Parts: sequence; C-alpha cells; structure tokens
Amino acid sequence: MPYLDNAATTFPKPVRVTDAVRNWLESGAASPGRGSHSFAKRSDDAVTMTRKNLARFFGVPSEYRLIFCFSATDALNLALKGFLDEGDHVLISSMEHNSVLRPLRGLEKRGFINLEIVPCDQQGRLDPDDVISRFTRRTRLVVVSHASNVTGTIQPVKEIGNAVRERGAYFLVDAAQTAGLLPIDIEAHDIDMLAFSGHKGLFGLQGSGGLALGSRIKTLRPWREGGTGVNSLSETQPREWPDAFEAGTPNVPGIISMGEGLAFIEEEGIDAIRKKEMEHCAEIWKALSSLENVELYGLPPGEERTAVISFNIKGWEADDVGNVLTYNHDVHVRTGLQCSPLAHQTLGTHPDGAVRISPGFFTTQDDIRRALKAIKTVAEILVPF
Repeated sequence: MPYLDNAATTFPKPVRVTDAVRNWLESGAASPGRGSHSFAKRSDDAVTMTRKNLARFFGVPSEYRLIFCFSATDALNLALKGFLDEGDHVLISSMEHNSVLRPLRGLEKRGFINLEIVPCDQQGRLDPDDVISRFTRRTRLVVVSHASNVTGTIQPVKEIGNAVRERGAYFLVDAAQTAGLLPIDIEAHDIDMLAFSGHKGLFGLQGSGGLALGSRIKTLRPWREGGTGVNSLSETQPREWPDAFEAGTPNVPGIISMGEGLAFIEEEGIDAIRKKEMEHCAEIWKALSSLENVELYGLPPGEERTAVISFNIKGWEADDVGNVLTYNHDVHVRTGLQCSPLAHQTLGTHPDGAVRISPGFFTTQDDIRRALKAIKTVAEILVPF
C-alpha cells in the first residue's frame, strides 16, 4: 500500500512516537495544570519539556514564546487575528494556503485590513524585491509560506525577513511544510512569528501544532479564551504567556507526539531525513518526466524545493487519476487544489488542480516502484476527448 501523501500527514509515525502516546494514555492521561495529583503533574512535566525542546529547536528566545495550538491553521488564526490592527496593509504571496488566505479575506471583507497578493513566477518563486516594492506606509505584516504544499518551492525567507525588518514591518512564516524538515531559527532568519504543524515534518499526531513568537512581538490578542488551569478566580483571560493563548484542555497526546517526533529527528539528523526524501523526489521526477503525457509543475530536483511533486496526465482529470491509483492500484496520493487555489492559479492548473505525490522518510523503494508503475499504466491509457 504505497502511501505518498506525506505533505498532508506523515505516515507511518516513528515507533517511539506511537509508543510514547500509548504509554501516556495507558498509564495516566490526566490534564496538565488541572490538579495537584501525580497524573496531572506528569502531564504538566511532559508539556513543559516539549515546549522547551521545540523552543530550542526553532531558536525561540524564551520557552514562554512557544504557544501550543491545535494545528498550523489555528496558529495562523492566532497570529493574524491577534496581531493585526484596523487599517493595516498585509502582503502575502500567490502561493499561500487557504489557512492564510481565508482568515485574511474575512478580515478584508469586514473592512478591517487591506490585503495585497504578490505574484510568484510559474515555478512558485517569490521575488523579495517585488515584495518590498509594494510596501506602503500602512504595511505592517508580510506572510509567506516557507515551502509550497503544491510544488515544494522553498521561499528565501531569510532574505525576505531581513528586508521586511529593515522597513519596520513584521514577518509571519507558515512552516506547515518545513517544520522538522528544514533548519529554522526564527531570530537568525528575522522571523517574527512562525506557525507550524505537528503532524507533518515533526512526525506527531493530527490536531497538534504551534506558534513561535520572536523577540519583537510584545503584544498579541488571544484567539481563544476560557479555562487555563491557572488563576481561576479571575473572570478575564490571563495576560501571562503562554497561558494567555492556550485556553481549553491542551492536546497532551499531540504535544507528547511532537516531542517524541523531535527526538526522532534529532536522532536521525535533519539533514539525513531531507536527503532521503529528496532522493525519492529525484527518482520520481526523473521517471515522470520521461512519460510523454505527463506534465510536471514546479522546480526540478536540485533546486530549492521539498519532496512535493505535482503533475497532470494529458486527457485526464486529476481526481480521476487519483481514483484509479487508489482503487485499481492501492496507491494513495492527493488530488485537486490541495486547499491552495492561489497556488494553482499561479501554476495555471486552476480550477481542476493536479495530482500530488509527496514521499516521506519511511517511503520505500517498493512504494515508489509500485506507484510509478501504476502512473505509467494510467498515462498510457488513451482517453477519448
């Protein structure tokens, strides 16, 4: 069963991740900060340790600036709605995911902000000079996806961050596709806010993620309010970080899974993980580029990209290709717009989208062989127009 949808969720998970979550669930799954008994203390210790380790991993200046969220989408909502003020001008790239686009469109529709989309080239690359040329006196925030979930194109975040900071604005990076896969240091890269997912490159469970805040972020409005397990006498949300932003019972299994996923990454080596994924990418790209009816999108291997490959087969709808691969060949890929209509408009594949293959660290040579054989079979079928 070749699973080639790791850009959506990595599978399988490292054994140490599943073992740690199972152990926690079976030996005392209490809520952290919600009691003085040993089970609650154990959960609290696990959450604290994971927060410290992730803060270190992303170069966050203080562990209290590492906010646990329920996804990268949740983190982006906190960053956008908690930071922006009325009248702000916001710049985003034309490769952004709906997790960025939809919250901003909602704010724009209410007349709260002014949104401008900076076009990327047809390979999905963003020109930092083009970003800066669009600054106005009201430009307060630039939002960029570190790597596209459609083409894998990696943006020059350090160069963009430096230029944005020089002009007194702030920089938010969506690292859903790169956290755990590429080295990220938010202070060194001039990143003010970093949204990350737990269930992709960090090998954690779905429903986990976070927001890392750089030293320049001084205030942020809570996205969620409610019980935090601290200062329960107060009728208003705590002001102390991270409690101010973590209302509700935390996803402790998800947090533990991110901690164990990070331990796995540091044990294997982040460079070794990326090297293996890019070897898979190069093999798949080479095979697909040899098929006459296949059109590939994005940068070829060897360029600044991740192991995400999108393609179409001439004469076929992307969804039909996916259905044939799944039900006839037991090969699992992603089709359609991948929640990124802006990216597909940039590539010229809107509104039908494309077929996306995303191998992972645990993808085997047999997985790739079977997948390529199945795609070749589909590509050789003549579809009447």
